[in-house]
Amino acid sequence: MEKISTGILGLDKILGGYPFGKCILITGSAGSGKTIMALHLINKSCSEGKKCNYVAIEETRQDLFYQASRFGWDFSKYEESGLLNIIQVLEDRMVEAKYQFNFYGPETGFGGILDVIEKDSEVVVIDNLGVLALDMTLSQFRQQLDFLVYSLSKRECTSMIISDETVMKDKKEVALYSVHGAIRLMKRDNPYTDSRERAMEIVKMRSTAAPIEYMVYEIGKSGINILN
Repeated sequence: MEKISTGILGLDKILGGYPFGKCILITGSAGSGKTIMALHLINKSCSEGKKCNYVAIEETRQDLFYQASRFGWDFSKYEESGLLNIIQVLEDRMVEAKYQFNFYGPETGFGGILDVIEKDSEVVVIDNLGVLALDMTLSQFRQQLDFLVYSLSKRECTSMIISDETVMKDKKEVALYSVHGAIRLMKRDNPYTDSRERAMEIVKMRSTAAPIEYMVYEIGKSGINILN
C-alpha cells in the first residue's frame, strides 16, 4: 500500500506513514497534541509539494501559523505558493452564534465541509470535527461521517480528522468503524517515575502491522518526538 509521511520520524519508522488516499482519526484530551499531529502532516506534505487544505473549526489562521512557527515551520510561504489553503470555519461558526443559523450543523450535516475543500487537494485536515457533531444523533453522526470519509477517498485525498475524546465517547466510538486508521493521544500518570507523561495508542491501522503497546512521546522544540 502506498503511504505518505506522517511528518514524525519515529511514527514513520513504526507505521511506514499514513495510507495514501485513506482517512485517519486522531482523538485525545485537551493538550495532548492533536493539532500538532496535524501540523506535522501539513508541514511535511507541503514541503514535498502536495496541495493541502486545513479546515480550521476551532482555531484561527493566525493561531495555527503561530503554533507552526514555534517548531520552525513557515506556513506563510506554503500559503503564498498555493500549496496550503486554510479554511476558516471558526469565523463561520461565530456568525452562526450571532445570527442563530447553521452552515455546518445537524441540519446541513458534513456536506458543507466538502463544499469548501478544494477539489485538487491531496492532503486534508479537519480540526476539530467533534465540535460540529455535538448536536447530532448517533445515527446521523455515523451516516454523515461515512459520507465524509467516502467522499474524500473518492477524491483520493489522504485525510486526517481530529476530534476531542469526549465527543467520541458520547458517540459510542462509532467513528472507529468509518475510518481506515485511528490514533488516540493521552496524558497519564507514570507510577514508576511519579510524573505525568504523554502517550499514544494505535487503536487501528488497516493493512499495517501496528504495535499494541502505548508509545510515550514528548512535545519539544521540533514538535512531537517518540521516546520508545
